[in-house]
Amino acid sequence: MNLKLALRNIRKNKGFSIINIASLSLGITCFLLLLAYVYHELNYDKYLPNSNRVSMVTSAVKSAEDKDFAYWAVTPTAIAPLFKKEFPEVENAARMYSYISSSLVQKGNESIKENGLKYVDEDFLNVLNFKVLKGNATSPLANPNDMVLTEKLAKKYFSEENPIGKTLVIDKTPWTVTAVIEDLPTHTEINFTGLLSNKGLERYHEPSWGSANDLTFILFKENANQEVLQTKVDSYFKEIFKNEAAAGITIKINLENIRTIHLHSKAAGSGNMTYIYIFGFLGIALLIISAVNFTNLSLSHATERAKEIGVRKVLGAHKKTVFNQFIIEGGLMVGLSVAIGLIATWLLLPVFSTYLGLPMKLHIWKDPYFYLYVFLFFMVLNFLASGWPAWVISNFKPINIIKGQIKSNKAKFPIAKVLITFQYCISIFLVICTLIALRQMHFIQSMDTGLNRSQILVLDGDLWNNVDRQTFKNQLVQLRSIKNVSASYDSPVNIQGGYSLQTSESKQGSFTMDITALPIEKDFLTTFQIPILAGSTLNDNDIIKAQDTSANKSVAIIINKLAAEKIGWTPEEAIGKTVNINGRKGPVKAVVDNFNFASLREEVRPIALFPEYAYFGNLFIKLNAGVNPTNAIQDVESVFKKLKPNTSFNYHFLDDDYAKLYRQEQQTTKTMQLFAMVTICIACIGLFAISAYAAQQRVKEIGIRKVLGASVSKLVGLLTSDFIKLVIIAFIITVPLGFWAMDKWLDNFAYHIHLEWWIFVVAGFITLVISFMTIGGQAFKAAKANPVDSLRDE
Repeated sequence: MNLKLALRNIRKNKGFSIINIASLSLGITCFLLLLAYVYHELNYDKYLPNSNRVSMVTSAVKSAEDKDFAYWAVTPTAIAPLFKKEFPEVENAARMYSYISSSLVQKGNESIKENGLKYVDEDFLNVLNFKVLKGNATSPLANPNDMVLTEKLAKKYFSEENPIGKTLVIDKTPWTVTAVIEDLPTHTEINFTGLLSNKGLERYHEPSWGSANDLTFILFKENANQEVLQTKVDSYFKEIFKNEAAAGITIKINLENIRTIHLHSKAAGSGNMTYIYIFGFLGIALLIISAVNFTNLSLSHATERAKEIGVRKVLGAHKKTVFNQFIIEGGLMVGLSVAIGLIATWLLLPVFSTYLGLPMKLHIWKDPYFYLYVFLFFMVLNFLASGWPAWVISNFKPINIIKGQIKSNKAKFPIAKVLITFQYCISIFLVICTLIALRQMHFIQSMDTGLNRSQILVLDGDLWNNVDRQTFKNQLVQLRSIKNVSASYDSPVNIQGGYSLQTSESKQGSFTMDITALPIEKDFLTTFQIPILAGSTLNDNDIIKAQDTSANKSVAIIINKLAAEKIGWTPEEAIGKTVNINGRKGPVKAVVDNFNFASLREEVRPIALFPEYAYFGNLFIKLNAGVNPTNAIQDVESVFKKLKPNTSFNYHFLDDDYAKLYRQEQQTTKTMQLFAMVTICIACIGLFAISAYAAQQRVKEIGIRKVLGASVSKLVGLLTSDFIKLVIIAFIITVPLGFWAMDKWLDNFAYHIHLEWWIFVVAGFITLVISFMTIGGQAFKAAKANPVDSLRDE
């Protein structure tokens, strides 16, 4: 009976039902989308069966002059065999190495660039336990030219054919496919598309401590205590690095479980726990706001059904009967909202993923426990959203209802006001956060970082040998659209190379410090317009010396102003002084002004630049000012195709590399923008509901005031003032919270904006205007009503 009545009432009151269901569905959808992001981030690398037993070996280095440790994800080749030999708790260890950023794979007459091919040890799959779909599951990388493909890469080159035993020519070397593994999920820090056996690489013939370029993973034995092992590792390497410690350099070797790397590793993690808290808060806040709206809309609608409730009570309906009717009616709408929210989430997740720029693929829909969680979610949400309105409505007294006096006791309406204030606290908080985040992102994009990165096209540098690259460069600079061409090992906006600088010519005598360094091509400073404070740029003679293969060659070194200051030199004093950077010995050729070569989260660090033509990962083409970029790209592609006719032309702009450094901040800012608008929208629906509720309760008061001569403007002011006060109270509460939260967020950046008072005023003003427009329409409608209709039943 109650179910039939509930369905009839939902159909009868279509407008109310649609608004209520739409509001709650929107909140549920937003909550589930944000929950999907949080779930995705919290489950990095937990899909591996033995993830609880696998750790990544990272390092941290600090010299006496440094304030903080520098963290590195890479280790020397000697680390993996050492762990297997020296620590009985270690069952196995394996390394991953990528000596170039991309490889050329031959497919017919075409050469295709592949970025995800990595060299690994024979035991790599045994350590990380990836699922093998085809081929050799026990030792697929036992031979020097064995390779393993992911399912996606296998389909790319072999379509539906069985790739096992087939050959791929990579960088002119044939490799035999021995196995195909399952595609990696999107929530992993271990990224590759194919694995190549490292047995053919000379660097693995003998363990070396000379360079750190490997990602090292160790597999613990069952029941091994990782904390105890870390203590042993600390003691062992303290002895290994005692000479470095005597020189004031502290080196730590850390074991980090792969499940914690994404969010907690300073060396290798790409995530940030702060953003998990932000997205989690957003999702819960939106769900609560939606539930509050549902409650307020239900109470508001109860005034329109007052006579029905009163008549039913007079005819003998018990409080429990009325409660059951409204809880079932509310439950139907909540259930429908949950269903719509689930479907909308499933449809919108790919769109939301694209909006964030973060690929998310979740397979929880196939998990039977998921539907149990959905049912529990529905029960809790129905209790929160429908329970209180049903209880309030069931407690209405028949005599008051019949007389039209359905105003509840004094405690209930203030609760609604508290809930509205809470909604607007969240809305204003999000607007404040969004405005400040947008200003910080603009500051990052427009800040002078000390090098000119605008209109610079980036091509793969590893496609060229020295002769071909110079030919390509000579032909490009003949074009009207091209200003300059250069190359370097790393991208200049994100230089990762860790080196050691030594000199005996400092004012203190012998001097050593950690320094970031970058191998560059001759015209690097000119292309990026990096100011030279003393000395001169590289010339042809410097390049001839750099390409000399003799053991005693001299290399021209360029350092930044900060590096010179740390050594104790002025820029002018540094010129001609001899320094040694990991065996590259030569005079300081120039001192350049400080420039940012990493994220603005970090302060500028000492850096050295030197010409070295062994390998360049990036080729940079500076376009002339005022040229059409599309035409310039076509010019470059034309020259490229003449020299590399069978190679795909791939490019991007350097500004894209710079933007990638702030992917998480951009994700968060975009998400806050979106959900700030959604929150205000939902809050306005709630404000609309409660203002309609209040206007309905004061309908006779308004009628009397109009009869006594009150103007429409005064009545509108009377009806809106209470709610405007709520928005102002919410603003007063939220400003210190917003200031504290964003001040903490800005602390993540070494270079950031200052929090200014007008940002908070603008946030409050935006919310106030939107709120007044919402309430004002309802108030104006009530004020314009005919007082005769309002007072007729008295």
